[in-house]
Amino acid sequence: MFGKQKETKEEKQARKEQELLERYGLQELSDPQDVASVRKIAQELTGTGLMETGMALSMGSAADQVKVSYLRALVEQNFIIIRQLDRISKK
Repeated sequence: MFGKQKETKEEKQARKEQELLERYGLQELSDPQDVASVRKIAQELTGTGLMETGMALSMGSAADQVKVSYLRALVEQNFIIIRQLDRISKK
């Protein structure tokens, strides 16, 4: 419809992984093993993102929402550390 082709499941997953890499500034990692690890993490995060949305919509308990927020912060901190270590290894 309107000239758009429907994305396959694999294309959608790849797009979400790329968006996550860009969001955290990880698209320029140099080590292929690091890239593979980050992609695996991205796959896991896209799966758990659905659970966060479900909890928010169902008005999960405040304690559960705080736990999810803390976990999200830890994930972001880990990506910062990955970026910094990659920069150090390039020097």
